[in-house]
Amino acid sequence: MNKIRVWAAGALLSLMGGQSALAWTDVIKPDQDVNMICEMTAGSQCTGAVRIEAQLEGKDLSYASMPTMRLDRANLRRANLFGTILQLSNLKEADLTLANLERAHLHAVNLQRANLRFANLQRANFLDADLRGADLTGSNVTGAIFTAALLGGATWSDGRVCADHSVGTCD
Repeated sequence: MNKIRVWAAGALLSLMGGQSALAWTDVIKPDQDVNMICEMTAGSQCTGAVRIEAQLEGKDLSYASMPTMRLDRANLRRANLFGTILQLSNLKEADLTLANLERAHLHAVNLQRANLRFANLQRANFLDADLRGADLTGSNVTGAIFTAALLGGATWSDGRVCADHSVGTCD
């Protein structure tokens, strides 16, 4: 199973031209932003853009395409991310309190220590996402997909802290 996941991730990376390598690295420089024209609006195309610590509180980013994007420590409180494509993006330590992520595509997204308190996560796809240490207190996870998602140390929607070995479900 792990060989299949590694192969699938590698295939996806090669299709994306290797841009995703920057998405999860902790070593990033502003001149590595490959998408300077990203407008950060509903329906925008922001593949590979670097917006670390972006102030996007309350913004409508619904249906935006933002794969391999850097949004580390971004303020996305109350943002509308309905149907947004964020796969392979980095939202480490981002604040998504009260954000609408319904039907968002979050495949293999880094959400380590992110704040998702009271967020709408209905039918969002967190396949292979890293939510270790994230806070989902009070969030609506109805119909959300957490297959193979890393949940160790995360605070689940009902306030339980997931065991360190939790993958796919909060144990």
